[in-house]
Amino acid sequence: MSMEWERILVDSVVDGTIKELYLRKLPLLKTVDNWKRVELVGSIDHQMKYTHYKGGLVKLNGKLYFVQDKTIKALQEFMKWDFPRKIIVV
Repeated sequence: MSMEWERILVDSVVDGTIKELYLRKLPLLKTVDNWKRVELVGSIDHQMKYTHYKGGLVKLNGKLYFVQDKTIKALQEFMKWDFPRKIIVV
């Protein structure tokens, strides 16, 4: 992914919304050395034509990522996943 896209994606959540195009471009976060460093941005539950995005948006090291619901469920006993808001996809 180019540096330009990374800069765009960091600021892609505006007033609790994210564009569907940006959501599709977000990298998937599966493993982290310390999940406590992950900043929770908001939860996502959005059906696209071929894909269902269910999970949450998080920030780590100044970058925005998508975390799948199955990853969140697997880590619930180790970390509180209280997202501050629900992100609307437009």
